[in-house]
Amino acid sequence: MNQIIINANKFKTRAVILENKKVMEIHIEREGEGTLNGNIYKGKVANVLPGMESAFVNIGLEKNGFLYVKDLREFEEKYLTGIEKSEKPIEDLLRVGDDVVVQVLSDPRGNKGARVSTHYTIPGKFLVLMPNNSHIAISKKIKDEIERERLEKIFKDIVPEGMGVIIRTAAEGKSIYHFEKELEYLTKRWEEVELKIKKAKIGEVIYKDNGIISKVLRDIINNDIDEIVVDNEEVYWEIIDYIRAFSEGKLRTKIKLYKDKKEIFDEYGIQKEIEKSLEETVWLECGGSIVIQKTEALVSIDVNTGKNIGSLNLEETVVKTNVEAAEEIARQLRIRNLSGIIIIDFIDMKIEEDKEKVIKALENGLSKDRVKNNIIHFTDLGLIEMTRKRTGKPLSYYFQDECPHCKGTGKIKGRRAIVESIIKELKEVIEEKDISHIKIITKKSVKEKIEEIYLDFIKSLLGNYGKTIEILDNGKELIKDYEILMER
Repeated sequence: MNQIIINANKFKTRAVILENKKVMEIHIEREGEGTLNGNIYKGKVANVLPGMESAFVNIGLEKNGFLYVKDLREFEEKYLTGIEKSEKPIEDLLRVGDDVVVQVLSDPRGNKGARVSTHYTIPGKFLVLMPNNSHIAISKKIKDEIERERLEKIFKDIVPEGMGVIIRTAAEGKSIYHFEKELEYLTKRWEEVELKIKKAKIGEVIYKDNGIISKVLRDIINNDIDEIVVDNEEVYWEIIDYIRAFSEGKLRTKIKLYKDKKEIFDEYGIQKEIEKSLEETVWLECGGSIVIQKTEALVSIDVNTGKNIGSLNLEETVVKTNVEAAEEIARQLRIRNLSGIIIIDFIDMKIEEDKEKVIKALENGLSKDRVKNNIIHFTDLGLIEMTRKRTGKPLSYYFQDECPHCKGTGKIKGRRAIVESIIKELKEVIEEKDISHIKIITKKSVKEKIEEIYLDFIKSLLGNYGKTIEILDNGKELIKDYEILMER
């Protein structure tokens, strides 16, 4: 059974994909902290770098966006010079102070600003509209040549002149009715963007991709999803409305409103999986293990036999461990949302057929990954190199902070994650009748985070049960995260 489990409250929304009760993907959006990916901004050129064939664009964020000349060509053709396939250098196209409209390709990370482009895209369920590009592209995951020809013929007839589309995998087998309906919707959204461009101020968002719930429904929900379970009634009706508006009427997915007192992520075993996925070491069923370490430059993954001593011979033990590791690595990349360059050091194998088994297991595991990835065969050093496209933030971003003492060489539990644990524990004891006052003793940084964002909510929560709250600073940062004391 494939399920989507959704937890939504005042501070965050989380959607988790389960395949046969195993966590495969975790999507998180905090209030006021959604991904910038896909947003279109009115920007101003802050600096032009001829030697790097690029420019920095002020889009109202802390760091300027990075615009490469190749990501500027369609904008140049339509709005600047009108020249097709131009080879003009960037210094002849942009000057400091020029207005330019850009779309975020990748969120800011570390010391780097957002990567931006003028190759605009407006995504839908069956297609992605490219308003400045007349090209028609078809998802490589649609393999049937007859189906590819059918889709190309349909879209050549219905796409507005001067525009193009990327036909998504979900379009396979669908009728022209679905495409016309969505194309009309996406074209209208682009027309709204064009109207806003002239009036918009520098740094203003003139198009925003939908929030996490809409993205999950648009990109994931299909007949492979058997059930959606959500613990928020407002979100429940949002899902119902979306399905009524955009589904074909044949969707078999059941939608349930979860009302039990037990936290929904505890009920489905998700919280434990999240905690496991924040650890460096992942244990395999065979007794082996994988160690995942993320650096600024790349992600390194090391496979070990660990406790797996085998029952036949060394080569067979090694292959069995490597195959199981490959399957788990594909899952962990999705759960942790790891991206960029990934280097995997499997246990050494001598036979070429065994290496092919491991590659096949990794490919099969990543075949359901909606994020683009590319696997390169074993290198001369016996390593597998692969890449995975950056989309959103890694799981660790939402649960871990940089340690103030080692300055990034280690990780500690994030302040917000600690506060969420405190709130969860308060909910568990809130109905105890012989308790009237609760003290929370925690680190100074956590106390400050509670007072900054959560205090009114916690006071209201406890006030409904006639209880008062007091938050104390323990004056230390290295003891346990918090302590809750209950008084009569």
